[in-house]
Amino acid sequence: MRSNVARGLVFALLPTLLFTAPAIGDESSPTQVLTNASSSELIAPSANLNVEPGDLTGSSELTQVAVEQLPAPALLILAEVMSASRLSAFTIASAANTLSLVEKAKSPNGARAVAEVMAKAKYGWGTAQFSCLNRLWTRESMWNYRSRNKQSGAHGIPQALPATKYETIGSDWRTNPITQMNWGLKYIKVRYQTPCKALNIFYRKNWY
Repeated sequence: MRSNVARGLVFALLPTLLFTAPAIGDESSPTQVLTNASSSELIAPSANLNVEPGDLTGSSELTQVAVEQLPAPALLILAEVMSASRLSAFTIASAANTLSLVEKAKSPNGARAVAEVMAKAKYGWGTAQFSCLNRLWTRESMWNYRSRNKQSGAHGIPQALPATKYETIGSDWRTNPITQMNWGLKYIKVRYQTPCKALNIFYRKNWY
C-alpha cells in the first residue's frame, strides 16, 4: 500500500519534474541525486544545503545583466526515479529538496547562499575565501545564471568560455545555476587553488 501511494505521488509530481529537473553532477556534488547500481535506490542530497541566504554585502545593489531566452530544461532525474525498484516518501522528498535548491539558486542571493555551502563542503573554503568568490562572481555575472557576455560568449555565474565546458558537469547548464557553480568551483580549485588567488588574477588581467 505504501509503495502504491509513493508511486502515485511520483506521477503527481511529473509535471514539476519535467520543467524544473536539475542536473545530476559529479560524485562530489552536494546537490546531486544518484542511483546506487547495486540497489537501484536513490541517494539523497546533503541535507545541510537547506540554508537561507545570509547578510551579503552589496546584494541589494545588483544591476541588470544581459540575458538570453532559454529553452525548457531537459528531464534529467525522471529516469532515475522511474527506474528505481522501490519508491518511497524519502525518495520523493530527496528529489523535491534538490529541485528546491535549484530554484533557490536562480536568484542572486540564493545562488550566493548555495555557493557558500558548496564551497565549504566540497573544498573547505571558509568565510575569507567565499568573500573573494563573492567579489569575483559579482564582477563576472552579478550572480545571474542567465548572464551572457555578448562579445566573448562567456555564459553563466562563473562565465565559462566556451559555455559548453559546463557539459562536464551537466547538460542542463543553461537552466541550472548549481551545475554552473559546481563547474566554476572545480575550475577555480584546479587552476588557481583558491578563490582569492583567482580574484588576484582577475584584478591583474580582467579575466581568470
